[in-house]
Amino acid sequence: MYTTALLLPLAFTAVQAHQNFHQFWVNGVSPGFEECIRMPPSNSPVTDVTSNDITCNVNGNTVPRSEAVCAAAAGDTIKVQWDSSTHPGPITHFLLGPIGDATQESGIGEWVKIDELSYVDGQWANEIMEAVEMTHEFKLPDNLESGDYLLRSEMETLHASMTVDGTQFYIGCAQLHITGPGGTCSPSIKLPGAYTDQDPNILIPDFYNGFDPTTFTAPGGPLATCA
Repeated sequence: MYTTALLLPLAFTAVQAHQNFHQFWVNGVSPGFEECIRMPPSNSPVTDVTSNDITCNVNGNTVPRSEAVCAAAAGDTIKVQWDSSTHPGPITHFLLGPIGDATQESGIGEWVKIDELSYVDGQWANEIMEAVEMTHEFKLPDNLESGDYLLRSEMETLHASMTVDGTQFYIGCAQLHITGPGGTCSPSIKLPGAYTDQDPNILIPDFYNGFDPTTFTAPGGPLATCA
């Protein structure tokens, strides 16, 4: 059943360090709390960026999946909702597809970045999201081929980025069937593979000692162009 209501329980709205992606809306309508999302066994972070967990979190690569596949269309507005977090960092979104059946897709493969919110007007993405019930909105590309997709939502927290494997990644993958007019997106990245523990947006030794956040770009390369 689809709903427009915010269903995040009070337990999740309390400010906390660890977090999960619990709900999304397509043009203002949600399929429900944790519907169509591959939920991990806990809200603990992924810190090994070379592991398969960097794709869809712990156990997120196991197939077949029992979660439903939710409908969307190219150009639709997507709103995601995460648990609260006081840790600074960006939110990014990636697509993998089109694929024949999202429930059979491990997520290990080629992804394209379609959205990024990092540091704007003196605030990190987590601070901006806190002001709107820990939500963030973006649009699916207008030119997508019809088919199943995985939508990967990633929140990177940088409070411990001064040391190797200190940066924490919180990841959730939603299963979508997107209808569209056709098109291809580039550039793409491979996960795992595109992130390393030495990347300057993952290992930041001077994060609290002179780092300029206005220079920051989230992992995953540039935003893709879909045409």
